[in-house]
Amino acid sequence: MEISILIILVLLILILFNRYQSKSAGIRLDEDGFNIPGILGLRVNYRDIYLIDMVSEIPKIGMRTNGYYFRSVCKGYFILKNIGNAYLNLNLKYPPYIRIVLENNACIFINLNTEKDTTELFDNLVHMTLKK
Repeated sequence: MEISILIILVLLILILFNRYQSKSAGIRLDEDGFNIPGILGLRVNYRDIYLIDMVSEIPKIGMRTNGYYFRSVCKGYFILKNIGNAYLNLNLKYPPYIRIVLENNACIFINLNTEKDTTELFDNLVHMTLKK
């Protein structure tokens, strides 16, 4: 009986964790930069952005260094082919992806759960970046 309850609790925790991690990035824009909340979140100032564009593919993921990769959801730091270290917060099932290269050559790939939402986020990021 106790083992059954334990198994049910573990399964429930895994399901809840998977649902939480699979949620959209919830990127927040403000006057100075944008914030990706969460344990594997990130803060970027617009003045640090060197390049921002949209791509239909990301380079092959070589290895997860500090992050989460389950099914098609990638959050955290990964090593990408021909790029090296990069921060990802995206769902590989929903291209396009926003690529952001910072002044220090750090690379970031993000997207939301629909092409429309990702395009709208991209337009807002470009607008805010040009203001700085």
